[in-house]
Amino acid sequence: MMSLDNLQLFIAVADAGGFSRASDRLDLPVATLSRRVAQLEKELNVPLFKRNTRNVSLTPAGEAFYAQLMPALESVQSAINDLSNAAASVQGRIRITSAADFTQHCLAAPLTQFIQRNPDVQLDLNLNHQRMDLVTEHIDVAIRIGQLVDSNLFAWHLFDMPLQLFASPSYLAAIQKIEQPDDLSACNFINMRHNGGQRDLTLQQGKQTHSQATSGNILANDMGVIMGLCEAGAGIAAMPEAFVRNQLQRQLLVHVLPDWQCPAVPVHAVTATRNPPARVKLLIEFLKESLRST
Repeated sequence: MMSLDNLQLFIAVADAGGFSRASDRLDLPVATLSRRVAQLEKELNVPLFKRNTRNVSLTPAGEAFYAQLMPALESVQSAINDLSNAAASVQGRIRITSAADFTQHCLAAPLTQFIQRNPDVQLDLNLNHQRMDLVTEHIDVAIRIGQLVDSNLFAWHLFDMPLQLFASPSYLAAIQKIEQPDDLSACNFINMRHNGGQRDLTLQQGKQTHSQATSGNILANDMGVIMGLCEAGAGIAAMPEAFVRNQLQRQLLVHVLPDWQCPAVPVHAVTATRNPPARVKLLIEFLKESLRST
């Protein structure tokens, strides 16, 4: 009877798109991984991968086998996770990476509620704006804001974060009154670095969409810094209202074109494995429910 481990290794290589990447994820030598997959191909008497010096891809038989095998293995892993979860309380360490400002404004309350409900869980937060390698850094889950770029990771959509335009009263008092989107062309914009300093702004009002070219002389990779620059009168910035509620209440910032919104930014929880431990799955589902409700 063929080894379940070898079947899982086949899936890992297919998901990673090659033996080297799968080797890094599994912390298993490439030679061992290749030998085990070759053993599986011998047992099945059919080649599963096309190999050459540049890349590895599934054969037609491999693609069909993958499509049939995945649901079965997911059911097995799900049953194991459910059994483990039922046999003991949710416990253990969850290593999370996320942007510090997003964690402060959007995750602090949900994470607190989660550990209050699951006191045997320990959260290890690594807060920075760099996209950490989940495998080499041993990260269980990353919270990613914006469009995803790494298709070899596994993502759960948490919610879409709406953005609006804000500026300080002092900045707005010093420029021509902004009454319509076209007036933004003369304004200075403070942009997030991960957007590449995007100069074209899209605004939405109901079913109406408006594209506006903008200019700006400040780029930053931290929303807290952008908020501070905005308060100081450096220009206009697109930010989530959840981040600036205190500044709005204290009138340090005000809405710019409050009837218009920027397109919402997707927020995902990302893992390196298709079936993370039960405690990680539980956290992701809790965040999804909490963030969508607030």
